Order: sequence, then structure tokens, then C-alpha cells
Amino acid sequence: MDTNDSSARAYFTPDDGTRFTATGATGGPWTPDLQHGGPPSALLVRAAEQVAGPEDDGLVALRAAIDFLGPVPVGPVDVQARVTRPGRTIVGVDAELVAGGRTAMRARVWLLRLGTPTTAIGHDAPCPPSPDDMEATHLPWDFPYASSIEWRLTGGDALHPGPAAVWTRQRIPLLEGEVPSGLQRVVLVADSGSGVSSVLDWDRWSFVNIDLDVHLLRPVVGDWVHLDAVTRTSAVGSGLCSTTLHDADGHLGVSAQTLVVQPR
Repeated sequence: MDTNDSSARAYFTPDDGTRFTATGATGGPWTPDLQHGGPPSALLVRAAEQVAGPEDDGLVALRAAIDFLGPVPVGPVDVQARVTRPGRTIVGVDAELVAGGRTAMRARVWLLRLGTPTTAIGHDAPCPPSPDDMEATHLPWDFPYASSIEWRLTGGDALHPGPAAVWTRQRIPLLEGEVPSGLQRVVLVADSGSGVSSVLDWDRWSFVNIDLDVHLLRPVVGDWVHLDAVTRTSAVGSGLCSTTLHDADGHLGVSAQTLVVQPR
């Protein structure tokens, strides 16, 4: 398999009900032989949504807590999910991804059956400029996953370290012929928060995240997801990336990543 191929038509191809093969488009920043965290996170969310109930059952996935237990090679993966908290209004699902005979990722996904619309309560942060008003940004990232995403920078500097804000939209689906759900789209790009807002030299440091936590206020509207990300590092080899999420309708939610910072 050519793991440098970023021209794939989807991130995964299905082998059977629970086994999938990652395409070259999943290749991440540290080595193209290992997947970026976004695509396998989205695959876990998909598995959780499928076992929770039919798409027209009114359940919407709004929360995902994903743990990265080890690297995920570009190649075959097995994904299983089971309902751990059944209910009429709230459903909890645990999902697991196995690669090379070991568990590489685990996720807990919460789905809510939305009720009667109410008047919105609260104060939204200022909305970013519309992606339609921004030009495409060529980020200085030379790895397959980065090429599979459309980026439109709205704040910060793509060439220098520090906080950054960017509209994101995947160019290819998770699986060919499927439209990804809102939470699938969000986790697929939210794992890039620590990348767009990196504060360290990529050539000298690695800052691998051990988790990805996403909380959504409501269902996602549109294909674009905006990341407004800030990364902070400690003096003891740890870090935290905090990202505010927006979509076409405004404030969408938040995500966070715990980082392990090490010299390369």
C-alpha cells in the first residue's frame, strides 16, 4: 500500500461490517505510516451512532471522549461498539478500535434525543467571518491528511507558532458514498486544533495528544467547521490545546486535547 497517496476517494474502505482499511489520506504529521487522529476518531463515532439506533430515530451524537492508547497504522482496523447506557432520551455508547491485534483507541459517545425547540438562551462569542468570504489557505503541512482538508485561515499565522483560527472542510468522505454526521465531521477536524495552534517547532518537538474531548451545543449545520485554537505547554513535558468550535449558525461547542511534549 502506498501510504503517501493523498488522492484517495475516502479515508477508509469497508472490508466487512466491522473491519475497514485506511487509505493513504489518513497519514499523519509524524510519519505517513501512522494515521492522523481525526479519521479513526470519526470512524469510532460512526460505529457508536450505528449501534445507538436508526438515523431517523431522533438521536443526535453531541459528545465524544476519545482516548488514544497507541499509534494507529495506516492499514486494516477493526471497530466495535456497544450500548452501555440505553434510554429514551440519553444513550451512551462505548466503542473500540483495534489495529495490529491491539486496542489502539477507545471512545465514549453520548447521544441525545432532542426535544421541542426553545428560545436560545446564553451569549455567543463573536462569529468568525464566513468561509465564503475567505480565500483558501495553503498551510505548510506536507502530509496526506492535511491535503485532504480545505483550510481557510481567519486568525493567527499559519507560518509561525501561536493561537490560530481556521475554517475546515473535508475534501473526501469518511467512507465512499456516505455523508458523515455532524459529530463525525467535527472530531475529524478538531484533532487538528493542536496542529494549527502549535507553539513549538515541528522539526524539533513532538506534541502528540493522548485524547480528544468534544462537546457540542447542538447539531452541526453545514459542511464547514471553524477551529479557534490555543495551545499552552508546561515546563514538565505536558500541554493542553483548547478549541472553540463554530459552524454556519454560530457557536457550536468546544474541544480539548492533552499533549505529551517531547524532543524529536
